[in-house]
Amino acid sequence: MSFFTHFFSLIILIIVSIEFVSPFCYPKIPLLDLQPTQYNGSWFVIARKPSASRYFLPKNINSSMISLILQKDNKTLSFAEYHTVDQKCHSLKGSMTQHKGGYMMEVNQTVGSNYVEKIFFRSIYHGYSGEQNEEMNMVLYGCLDGNDNGGCKIGDELVLIMSNSRHPQTLQLYKSAQVIEDEACIDILHFTALDTYTECGDEMVDEDQKLRHAKIDEDNEFVDVECRVENIRPANNNISLFFKEPRVLTVVAYIDASLSGEQIAHISCRYNTETTAECEWIRQDTCFKTNLTQTLGSNQIQISSSILKVNGSTVPIDWSGFVLWENGDEYISMHCGLVDDDGGCDSVRVYVWSDEDHMDQPTINEIYRELQKVCVDPTDLIFLNTFHECIIPSPTPNLLRCQSPNGWSPITLSMLQGVWYIAADLNADPKMFLQSTVINMKRIQNSSNLELIYYAQKESDGRCIGPGNGTVKLTDKGELHVHIEYTYSFVPGYKSSIKFKFQILYLDNQRAVLYWCFRRSSNGTCIQHDVTFMIRSRHFSHNDLSMILPYLDKVCIDKKDLRWFDLHSQCGTEISSSTILRRDLITLTHYHVLDILTNVQEPKCLYNEIRGVRADIHSLERAGTWFLMSRMDEMSMDTYAMVGRIFAVTNSTAVLRLFQSAALPGEPRECFTRVFTIRERENDQGSDYWYELHFESTTKNSTFMIFRFLFYNRHVGVVYSCLRNKPDGRCDEKAIYVISRHESIDHAELTVLEKVAKSVCVEPTLLYHVAAHDECIFEHNRLKPPACSSIDSSSSNAEWVELNLQQIEASYGRLLYQVVASSNGRTSNFALRFDGQHFQKITEQSSGCLSSPVSQIRFSLRNRNLIYLPADDGLVALIHPAGIHSDLLLREAQMSGVLPCLAPTAIPEKQNCSQLIAPVCKLPNETLSSTEQLNGDWYLYSSDPMFVLNWRCTFRDGDDYYSHTFECFSESWVGECERSTRGTINIHISNSTFYTVFEEEEAPIRTPEAEIFTSGRISVTDERLLMLKEDHLVGRAYSLWLRKTEGGMTEKVRQDAESFCVWPIESQIRHTAMLC
Repeated sequence: MSFFTHFFSLIILIIVSIEFVSPFCYPKIPLLDLQPTQYNGSWFVIARKPSASRYFLPKNINSSMISLILQKDNKTLSFAEYHTVDQKCHSLKGSMTQHKGGYMMEVNQTVGSNYVEKIFFRSIYHGYSGEQNEEMNMVLYGCLDGNDNGGCKIGDELVLIMSNSRHPQTLQLYKSAQVIEDEACIDILHFTALDTYTECGDEMVDEDQKLRHAKIDEDNEFVDVECRVENIRPANNNISLFFKEPRVLTVVAYIDASLSGEQIAHISCRYNTETTAECEWIRQDTCFKTNLTQTLGSNQIQISSSILKVNGSTVPIDWSGFVLWENGDEYISMHCGLVDDDGGCDSVRVYVWSDEDHMDQPTINEIYRELQKVCVDPTDLIFLNTFHECIIPSPTPNLLRCQSPNGWSPITLSMLQGVWYIAADLNADPKMFLQSTVINMKRIQNSSNLELIYYAQKESDGRCIGPGNGTVKLTDKGELHVHIEYTYSFVPGYKSSIKFKFQILYLDNQRAVLYWCFRRSSNGTCIQHDVTFMIRSRHFSHNDLSMILPYLDKVCIDKKDLRWFDLHSQCGTEISSSTILRRDLITLTHYHVLDILTNVQEPKCLYNEIRGVRADIHSLERAGTWFLMSRMDEMSMDTYAMVGRIFAVTNSTAVLRLFQSAALPGEPRECFTRVFTIRERENDQGSDYWYELHFESTTKNSTFMIFRFLFYNRHVGVVYSCLRNKPDGRCDEKAIYVISRHESIDHAELTVLEKVAKSVCVEPTLLYHVAAHDECIFEHNRLKPPACSSIDSSSSNAEWVELNLQQIEASYGRLLYQVVASSNGRTSNFALRFDGQHFQKITEQSSGCLSSPVSQIRFSLRNRNLIYLPADDGLVALIHPAGIHSDLLLREAQMSGVLPCLAPTAIPEKQNCSQLIAPVCKLPNETLSSTEQLNGDWYLYSSDPMFVLNWRCTFRDGDDYYSHTFECFSESWVGECERSTRGTINIHISNSTFYTVFEEEEAPIRTPEAEIFTSGRISVTDERLLMLKEDHLVGRAYSLWLRKTEGGMTEKVRQDAESFCVWPIESQIRHTAMLC
């Protein structure tokens, strides 16, 4: 096993003590030994927590900039502060002198008379960020005069989060907030974010801090960019001069579907002339060479070469395209292979070429921005290694199967240095299972060894272990010899050590494969081994997985035996991620971060207090693919990965198509394709937005849920849904999902986004991080099916299945289904009805209706109303019992698979066949003379959609005319007797509408769309109670209730219900044998 897991196995076997963690917070003000020069400069106040007393700054300020200038004594600081109140700029002057390990600030105030206000400040956090540590961030904590430990009275503290940048990095803001909460015991919710983009004090800051240099594009979002291929106009470049000098160019990163699965690790080309080059490719332990030819245009570059594919064939490869960007050392070529219906590029090819071995982070960020300008997601880039050694090792004859192969990679200490995250290891005993591990290897001065620092989180109790120390030695054989020191908490001062060694199978500047064999058979075959995958960033992609799979095959390890680590654990955040070819894209501004840390996470624990923000349907669509980053839900299946894409139908409706990797607990993972319909809703005040979601497959019940966006900024979002309430109004069964339009996400940003869960009283630590490399989701470009005009009926696919008679009876009953759309516009109208043995096809003839049995019919598992008739020229049809022609339902059907174009069927003015005429659905709209028939006991017979297994309700006269109180008992799908639901139903007798008010003392179990509707229309007779709700995603939502004493479902009741277009089928019917 790897040294990390083995090491902690030994420790945990010895450690048996349990450490007590107090739930209370005691201030522990950090003692930072800062030099006066570290205070010097201009600081923008990002956020502040005002004191209960005034303390030199008005409480209603909008911005604040503080200038601290070190004086000649190298101790005293002059102080100048500029703040805005009601868009007016004001200033304060003073000085700061050293005092008790901090500074005593003296501020000259003028309020009626001149006086000097004194505040004792200490820096409790100071950090650097940026490529060259150019950004400084600091937290000042102070009050009138702190105690000897620097602490202040509760409520008396003045705390300032400051930065020398107008837009500090997310990680620094998060660390600042963490120190304030953990060390100073102040909830970040007490802070107010200030505006850093004001001119107040701009004349005092350095040139690079001035406002005119700080303005960035709108939240760094994909807005006002050119997505239509025909309108892309790259900036002028000097590509014709680029090749005037000798070049050795390396492919730093690419987006190219033709290289998918080819496991290419390196491409570099040495140019002999401006138009010819010799290229070196590296795949696994194979190096091959090809020739390249190119021609240059004013802004075009035509490149042709070849590739030796994994299957052994050599085929041409095209690298041509227009030059999107060039800076003298690097250039980006781009080609659009397929233009989408909206004019955007649907199949893009991008290559980033560089003549530098190492591309610095500012250059990568610039490349990201250039790709964003043309609507290319830069996180789709696949980074290659950039070393230039094409070494062909001599073959080792007669290698035994499962014998350790020779390590192959140009390996140097410099390639090992830096931060690594453990992505996976072998799921085998004996070992102590870890949830996450992060290590940092640093060069030891005047030594050939590396210093090792590590953090690891246990899987059993989530405890974070670290920092631990050790040393690493690289041998000439490509082996790592590791020596680790560790201590025991119950034996202070005592150190022990352990040694390991393992082989490096593969190493580049992004990935590493470590292997060791512990025990061999007599013939040399390894029979007990371990493997560890390491990655430079917190994002492990499917491409990374495909790169390392060949090495698993060589050492006889099946990928299903791997155990995957949590790359976004909070354990080890003290170790900053390496910036080497970083994949993460910053998608939150500091305004978003502070909004989340302050306003957004303000707890709203009661369901009726929760408010959602608007996520524009078209904005969701333009974003393309949405990736699930983390989740917390209580669904029956565990989700391991998920991607989705929105397709707008109107401004408020859309279709959502999902790829999901999921499994029941203990079962193997499966890949699912699901299609949902979505509708946006808002309250009358426009202060709350929610989204209805409906899914209905052939073999499952109709599923309906409501979700809200707790946060959304067109790059990332936090989605929340409450499925069941507790009596006190808190959510009892909930789901939270963090989504991103990018495959990878900055760790600090994800940490901040997950804190949004606090706004609905859920601990962020409960969220589970999903896998980006999962095979179910890596081909997420398939979320958008190919153009329907290119699909033949015979090749259509929507998970077609054949059902037995019992399944057909349960899912379709004996209803008459109208064909509302089909793949053949010339097909005459027809309807279908199941007679117990066959589906009968009903068509029109001069004498009336003609019924003929359908020889073969298939059903889509993704859409209950989508069918396939192989014997009818492969006809694909959309059916509906009410004959509803809906653009939303038609788009849902079209997105259910790879299908030919479905066109709505014509609605003829006259029909000889009455069965082909869509039914007229009755709607309760009569004036009621009395509602006494409502009183008594009712049992739920059927409903669509479905929320519970059974309901029983008792209605009584209410306090007002035409109002009735009710008490209902429900039985969940797992047979659990739920608490009662009480309330009052108020009926408007003039038009049969109603609305429901639930008792304030107890929140309803499910809100607001359960079988007891919050509003709608009602029809009641002695035998049945019918509640209807129009404009629903299922069409007409209904719940049908019967009395046990009146004979249950009679033919009279059935015909009566059908007049309202209510056709209960077996899958919607309850058995009414309530156990509760």
